[in-house]
Amino acid sequence: MSGDKPEDNKDTATVAAQKPSVISASEPPSNNKKTKEKPAAKKSGGGNVLGLLALLIALGALVLAGWMYQQGQLLAAQEKSTSAGFRAELRALTDSQSELTSLLSAQREALSQLRSDSSTRLDALARRSQDLEVSVQSLATVDRQDWLLAEAEYLLRVANQRAQLSGDARSAAQLLASADEILQDLDDAALHPVRAEIAREIAALQSSAERDVEGSYLALQALANEVAKLKIYQAPSYQPAPTETQATDWKQRLQVGFAAAWEKLQSYIRVREHDENFRAQIVPEQEGALRVSLQLMFEQAQLALLANQPRLYQRSLQKATDWLNRYYQLDEHRDALLDEINTLSKVRVNSEIADISGSLKSLKEYIKSNRWQKEARQ
Repeated sequence: MSGDKPEDNKDTATVAAQKPSVISASEPPSNNKKTKEKPAAKKSGGGNVLGLLALLIALGALVLAGWMYQQGQLLAAQEKSTSAGFRAELRALTDSQSELTSLLSAQREALSQLRSDSSTRLDALARRSQDLEVSVQSLATVDRQDWLLAEAEYLLRVANQRAQLSGDARSAAQLLASADEILQDLDDAALHPVRAEIAREIAALQSSAERDVEGSYLALQALANEVAKLKIYQAPSYQPAPTETQATDWKQRLQVGFAAAWEKLQSYIRVREHDENFRAQIVPEQEGALRVSLQLMFEQAQLALLANQPRLYQRSLQKATDWLNRYYQLDEHRDALLDEINTLSKVRVNSEIADISGSLKSLKEYIKSNRWQKEARQ
């Protein structure tokens, strides 16, 4: 075998070389037989070693091949996992890159929008500053007379609003008087027509100023609150008179007993005179609904007072009076309510407010003329 060691070949050659000398010697045949068997036994022992050695080498090669196969599998699995992780990381990087790209595009759009908004605001601010500059320049030419005229015009405008919207003639007259004081301080003869018109309007408002709308409204509110105290029927409560000291004589005791019995009997009887017979036309359970209806009648009268509707005002008060006379004949508070309703029914609701717009028109004409004269001088 090619795998035998050089030492084994050397021994074999030595044995072959020694064979002629052994045969030529004059030794017994037995010795020659032993001599021939020794090399054969040595030769079989060397073959076993070589076979065992070859088996070990084969086993080593098999183990080495298995180890190399296992390492190859591990390396392949490692490469596969590494490639999968690398692919996942590459995919994540791709996704993050696309997300970052979209975010950058959105930020660019927002930045461009912000720039456009900023430019628009800057333009608006510039226009506003120009308007303010023009206003300041125009105010620089305004003197004390112009300020007083503007204040008087404002007072006259507010007086017209009070007279037309709320019908408050008293406040309108006071505002007209304040405007007249301002015009008096200006001491301009050209303002005489305006002041004359204001005086005429104040005199026209005097008749309407006598009406106290606020007081009448509060009086109606008080009547609506008093309705909750009314009762259709209330059982009378009487306290018996204190008994006197008992008499010693039986006649006196008898007289005292008769007097006490008669007084007690009188306490159970009360006589009232009414023009009409009392008839309870609603059950006690409906008394709450009746009270609410009475309160609504007074509130309706309040609205009619504010809206200058005399028919609705008188009708509401008359209906409340009829209900009080019909359902609350036995209540002691009814008469006081009826007296208050009678007083409120005499309030004038349809008083018309005089037209006070003439003074405002006259003042506007004066201001326009005065401004034109100033511009002509410049």
